[in-house]
Amino acid sequence: MKIGIDARFVGPEGTGLGTYTQNLIENLQKIDYKNQYSIFLRASNWQYLKITNNNFSKVLANIAWYSLAEQIKMPAIFTSQNLDLLHVPHFNMPILYKGKFIVTIHDLIHKHFNQNTTSTNNPLIYKLKRAAFAKVLNHAIKGSAKIITPSKFVKNDIVKNFKVVPSKITVTYEASEKEYLTDERSTMNNQRYILYVGNAYPHKNLNKLLDAMKILDTKYLIQNTKLILICPRDVFARRLTTAIESRNLEKNVELKDYLPAPELKKLFEKASAYVCPSLSEGFGIPGLNAMASGVPVICSNIPIFKEVYADSVHYFDPNDEGDIAQKINKVLKDKKLRDNLFKKEKAQVAKYSWLKMAQETLKVYEEVLSVTT
Repeated sequence: MKIGIDARFVGPEGTGLGTYTQNLIENLQKIDYKNQYSIFLRASNWQYLKITNNNFSKVLANIAWYSLAEQIKMPAIFTSQNLDLLHVPHFNMPILYKGKFIVTIHDLIHKHFNQNTTSTNNPLIYKLKRAAFAKVLNHAIKGSAKIITPSKFVKNDIVKNFKVVPSKITVTYEASEKEYLTDERSTMNNQRYILYVGNAYPHKNLNKLLDAMKILDTKYLIQNTKLILICPRDVFARRLTTAIESRNLEKNVELKDYLPAPELKKLFEKASAYVCPSLSEGFGIPGLNAMASGVPVICSNIPIFKEVYADSVHYFDPNDEGDIAQKINKVLKDKKLRDNLFKKEKAQVAKYSWLKMAQETLKVYEEVLSVTT
């Protein structure tokens, strides 16, 4: 059988989606020598993905994601490969494609969080884009043969919001990235810093984290501890810069652009803690990367983190900047707590495997293909 995978997100630009897609393809190449695969890539990430299995071949699909061209031109590109099954690892499934397909829905954040207040588009354009998004998402969920999610939380969210039968959805947990695995623990040093890695979207709740840093500075008198935010340089990051300046936190907070894994690993290895105040996630790879690097994790007490991280992290109320500050202060000052977290996080990271994720995804492919034959 011939399977297509839309890999246009692979690479740093695709952030978490790219990480998922790359690990899926790399591990499928280790286990599937029976099916033929067409891997759709853009010119910019053509060289980023290595092909090590002769059953896999690259196909140029130099179309921007979330674009009108994606809806109009991608169906013909997919169809040209005579696929028995197409896997689109996001909700952006072209509506005009007539073949059998499955999708991975990582979260419903765009549905739950109206980001009109932070959009650069005028209100009319924003409403049109929201309407188009809703139509594409609905088609992806209702028209797919199967849906994959990275957590039970996302599965239940889709069932609740789209009235999908649970049996249509398969959960395949993701994992930490191999670059961050270490047997050593992060060291506390004189120039201590707390780390955050991710986007600066509103649901990431970084303004509350900045408020907590202000409290750490004024109430807990934390000395020589900075917050380093690793975020892509976009409109959200620029507004974050303004938020930092309005709180007079220029000396306490450093904003960096995304870094390649080797540089980011060095930051993880020397961080005093990793913090994530997010209000919603689909899985949470950066937190697992921090654990894999031996860094204590402090994060929101939201259901998805409790599902993925269990008791290996220190939780706070993401809506309470005072609680965020108090929990950060606790982790920085309590050696016994840090030791306990370190013991638990290694076992938690070991529960997840990209190879297992690929094996479970292949089972989904085979299940769908068995219905068509």
